[in-house]
Amino acid sequence: MRLKYLNLFFSAPHRLSGLVGLCFFVIILCLCSHKPSKIKWRPVLWGFLLQFIFGIIVLRWDWGANKFSEISNLIISILDFTFHGTDFVYGFLSSPPNICGMHPVLAFKILQVIIYVGALVSVLYFYGIIQAVLKRLAWLMQFTMGTTATESLNACGCVLLGNAESPLLIRPYIEKMTNSELHAIITTGFSCIAGAVFAVFISFGACPRYLLSAAVMGAPGSLACSKLLYPETEESTTKRVDDLDLPPSEKKNAMESISSGSTEAIHLVNCLVASMITFISLTALISGIIEYAGSLLGYPGWSLELLFGYALFPIAYLIGVTDGMDQALLVGRLLGIKIAVSDLLSFKQLGEILHLLTPRTAMIATYSLCSFSNLISAGAQMAIIGGIAPKTKPVISKLIMSALFGGNITCFISACIAGILIEDPILCQKTYGIQSENCFDINLHQKFMEEIIRQRNITLH
Repeated sequence: MRLKYLNLFFSAPHRLSGLVGLCFFVIILCLCSHKPSKIKWRPVLWGFLLQFIFGIIVLRWDWGANKFSEISNLIISILDFTFHGTDFVYGFLSSPPNICGMHPVLAFKILQVIIYVGALVSVLYFYGIIQAVLKRLAWLMQFTMGTTATESLNACGCVLLGNAESPLLIRPYIEKMTNSELHAIITTGFSCIAGAVFAVFISFGACPRYLLSAAVMGAPGSLACSKLLYPETEESTTKRVDDLDLPPSEKKNAMESISSGSTEAIHLVNCLVASMITFISLTALISGIIEYAGSLLGYPGWSLELLFGYALFPIAYLIGVTDGMDQALLVGRLLGIKIAVSDLLSFKQLGEILHLLTPRTAMIATYSLCSFSNLISAGAQMAIIGGIAPKTKPVISKLIMSALFGGNITCFISACIAGILIEDPILCQKTYGIQSENCFDINLHQKFMEEIIRQRNITLH
């Protein structure tokens, strides 16, 4: 068994880059620590160990990998029921006719999944299913890592709910939390994704197996990174999970839960639409300015994406993108877009360049992009937690950039671990914007009709 796992490295030397990267990121976290001398190593070591164990279970163990694939397929099947509603309400905007060049409108098809998921989560919360699952997962993390009840519960909540909803689970305790605990819940929020956008990322070409495993691995990993960056120096008031009283749903029945969950999700959809329009436009503007400046200086072809690629390609190499300089530059570009602009835009661009990436590069890119760790989410995190507990706003404003750094490092470490463990990466295909081969080609039909008319005119003359 020992030789089997040693063979992971020596049979494929490129995996060593992931191990080197993992060690590098841990050292960087220690160097950037708020109080290095106060680091408690139990949550750190257990956090990274659990991250690795979860990775082995879902990526290396055949039974675990098969079960995880079944869960992934089940989730996709459940999410696909959304399109029965969108096709009925939006018609051809959701399912256009099979004409070459016509695609579903993103806002009227893929983003509508968020409304459906919002209703599902709300009704599961009403029946107490989510609370029961979260308490058991939080107990496991607290038992192994020694993290406090609020930290553990929030981390588990992020896996199932996302960074916007999970702080609501610990709302009564936030104002009593220590600075280290606040840092931990913000870092966890930056290192996870919401289940509502899961289908969106899949439609852009991200493999569901990688997204799910990244979400699970990120929970303990984010706590480990947070405890390195901001060690606990105070006494927590919420040490045991059993002491937490998870608030029941305020809804009176299941129908009210479904209605409320779906209407609340509409706000998130509107925010995503506005965010995509704004930041895609701004990115194009900045890229145009950079391209113009480059042409004046005699360097045509400059763009924002190119600068991101050169700035972050060393990070791409460290997390395991060793299939060539061009691959590292492409992943570096995606990382820059994700951190500076939007995770949604980075996954959209990942789908557009999948044909240029090797399966291994695409896999590592998926893990490294799988989080809300960007500047937009920084503002959202401050608004969410500050809105729940206004007294914590001054502290959050001081911790937010450190937590953002920790959230990104968590994703990089997950990518390193995946690069070490996965032997034969798979390359998934995007479903949004894909045209069938037998689509109706209007241009070809137009040329055909023009040729018929031309031949007819010749015959008449």
